[in-house]
Amino acid sequence: MKLINFLTLIIFIIINSGCTEAQQSKSISNTVKKERINHSERITIGEKFKIYSKVLGEEKEIYVSLPHKYEERVHDYPVVFVLEAEFLFEAASTVTKYMAARSKMPQSIIVGLANGTHEKRYDLNLKKWNGKLDEYLSFFNTELIPYIEKKYRANSHRTIIGLSPTNGFLFEAFLSKPNMFKGYIALSAHLEWNRTEDIKLFDEIISIANNSNYPKNALYLGRADSDLILHSSAKDAYVDAKQKLIDQKPINATINIDVLDNEEHYLMSLAGIRNGFATIYPDSLWRNPGWIGWDKDENYAINHYKTYYDKLSSIYGFDIYPVEDGHSYGYYLVGKAYSAKKWGTNKQLIDLLELGIGYYPNSANLHIMLAEAYYTKGDTKLASEIAKKAIKLAEKYHPEELEGYKKRLAQ
Repeated sequence: MKLINFLTLIIFIIINSGCTEAQQSKSISNTVKKERINHSERITIGEKFKIYSKVLGEEKEIYVSLPHKYEERVHDYPVVFVLEAEFLFEAASTVTKYMAARSKMPQSIIVGLANGTHEKRYDLNLKKWNGKLDEYLSFFNTELIPYIEKKYRANSHRTIIGLSPTNGFLFEAFLSKPNMFKGYIALSAHLEWNRTEDIKLFDEIISIANNSNYPKNALYLGRADSDLILHSSAKDAYVDAKQKLIDQKPINATINIDVLDNEEHYLMSLAGIRNGFATIYPDSLWRNPGWIGWDKDENYAINHYKTYYDKLSSIYGFDIYPVEDGHSYGYYLVGKAYSAKKWGTNKQLIDLLELGIGYYPNSANLHIMLAEAYYTKGDTKLASEIAKKAIKLAEKYHPEELEGYKKRLAQ
């Protein structure tokens, strides 16, 4: 009997020990998982919030994506307004980011207007189909645009992107309020849908665009080729519009009629947004300054960089700067500086960095690079002063990189 009791006790201890070990193991595992969760960071492209519109008599949900290092910058940005934000906002933000990084358009603030429900998109359809276009034009003009310009560093260059029925708003703005936007990107544009029964939509567009008083706006009209295959009325409208565009080339407005091969009604949006921005910011103007004319005896910063971006600024009516940092050396300012250090002269490097700091006065990286360049020149006093400023800027805007800057200062 004693033996049985003893064996029972041993079994109980073993089982209990196993449970405790399992619980401890589970507890350790949960702790590790929590630590992993605590050390993770969210990747976000923007924020969303609601504003109440007195004009529309309802709350509207707004999405906003700001350019890289917006809080560190000092200049204003053009704004891209995106209708049907639930579907188009992320695509517009991504395409803008890629094109700006490759010097094909300026960095921009993206503002999305959400529908809320699928049916609400038809509020932005043509008036003949009960679109509330006058109300929405007033909402943009008196509420949304002033709100964005007050809350963010937004300039007056605006682009609007619509899709299928919501292009009713774009066409109404283009024809009746042409100073509200400078760029219009109409995705899956139904040119066969006329605003009135007796006038073709494109006839209205080409007529007003040929008015000498019409502003220098840009309009992109994109459609998937599958739509034209399926709908003969759509094909006829695009063929007719393309011919009229050849015969009656607009005086001021730039119009691009684009049929995308092997695309579908909604999936064409990605290529359409890219082509739409290229209509507003054409390749003939937006070319990376590159290394054209590189000569160690010339002031590359002034003759190539400043001259190029000053010209763009005068064309578009707002200050346009090179992108400070990015993915490929050849397409951003810091990359150019590294290349100047490698292949140019120290003076050319200093000229380029000083120009860059004029564009980006809060850049710790440009300041520390300039300090190093002055140190190379032999001006240790000025180098030290600039390096200390770099430390202060890093402490304010990039505290996670502060130790790296301190090491560069010590060197």
